[in-house]
Amino acid sequence: MAALKSSDFQKPASSGPYAGQSRQDIFASKIKEDKPFIIGSTKYGEVVRGLSFNTTTKKFTYENKQKKILEISYTSVFKDTDFGGGAGSGGGAEDTKYTESLQCYFCSYVFNVAKKKITYVSDAELKKSERYVNATISLDEGLKNGPANWIETDVYIKTANKLFEVYGSKMQSPVYFHRGSKFMDNVYAAKAECHKKDKLSADPQAPGSFSNDKWNPGDIWASTFQPTDKPLQDYTESWGTLNSRVLKLAQEGKLLGISLKKVVTDSARLDEYNKGIDTGDVTFRSATFGSGGNFFSSIDGYITTSKGKIQVRAFSGTQGWQGEIKAVGAAGGKIGGGNIEFYSKIHLGKKLYPVEGKESSVLDYMNDDNFLTEFYEMYANVNSKMQPSQTLLDRKQFFNELDKLTNNKRSFMFSKYLVLSLYNNMFSGTTGQQNKLINSFFKYAASSTDQSSYFVKLS
Repeated sequence: MAALKSSDFQKPASSGPYAGQSRQDIFASKIKEDKPFIIGSTKYGEVVRGLSFNTTTKKFTYENKQKKILEISYTSVFKDTDFGGGAGSGGGAEDTKYTESLQCYFCSYVFNVAKKKITYVSDAELKKSERYVNATISLDEGLKNGPANWIETDVYIKTANKLFEVYGSKMQSPVYFHRGSKFMDNVYAAKAECHKKDKLSADPQAPGSFSNDKWNPGDIWASTFQPTDKPLQDYTESWGTLNSRVLKLAQEGKLLGISLKKVVTDSARLDEYNKGIDTGDVTFRSATFGSGGNFFSSIDGYITTSKGKIQVRAFSGTQGWQGEIKAVGAAGGKIGGGNIEFYSKIHLGKKLYPVEGKESSVLDYMNDDNFLTEFYEMYANVNSKMQPSQTLLDRKQFFNELDKLTNNKRSFMFSKYLVLSLYNNMFSGTTGQQNKLINSFFKYAASSTDQSSYFVKLS
């Protein structure tokens, strides 16, 4: 498979996770979801992070591994699986609708037919599992179109065996396995109802953009309830009520959210999350203006904690702002700017933006005569607290350095203003408040907020 070409923009993608969408829309979706792009005409090209796509000029802007921002024609972008073409980065961008659905069939076979761990199952024998599966893809379609190497390397069997090892004695047959089913819709409808009530309360606990997968990232669900049942419907008064119900049903072997990851080792590993135990053990250590400490060398800031670093920065120029966990336990987890401000108000009592809850107000404020004065004052206020320490620039030196930024100066000020706003909030608080803030960032990015529910992860 080669790079994208003009004819690809004359019709929608016929396959892949964005089947039916135009290539322009696929560019936008991949950028929004922070999915990788490949530069070149083969799957072995450079993997980069997309920033924007101009639908008029068809120019693609991206950030490479050296943090350089470049612009190229769409014809230099590889037509991977997302675009309806060949395999993506390393051939690992499999379509989850096949892998997750097939996992349901293999789990159903182990739990309901074999009722023990297995080493092999034929396609004909596997069909006996269909009765207990409600998935978006049929067994025949999954076996035909799913990634062959997942079957060849026993990914589905390893995962099903580990789940049976831990829950086989708890979950009594029949155990139904769901992927995109009406039963799952009802589970997340209960979450939505709880979130609605939370928003209307005098003291809302969850962020406004608290998505389904942040509450419970179960790719598939196992349940001993009938597929038409609504086991969470009457437990939506509070997050505590709802999540206690999810945990209780999991402990009783009646309902279980399961997050899946391709198993590449000899056996699968099962980890539990949100068991009702306080995991608030991340402590704040230090902060810096950038990875090297120089204020003007980059647009970001780094917060060092006992479990790694959190990078805070703008993305797509001035279109948004977020934090990203750079730690072993939660690598790649992200928290958006709106939720950063939410937790700043909860734990520090301070807003992040000039107008509370409105990120775009930063751009409006940048046109105000007072902006540059506050920009410098915020820098001067926290400079001595940075590690490694940096010499404080006086106003003249500071603005001379700012004037040297001829490229992307506006996006630099947008991003750095938000870094400074967060830092000024943090350092105005106590050590306890700082730790609570950092814990909230980690928990949200790792789908482990105080409002998240119990699930297991197979990897």
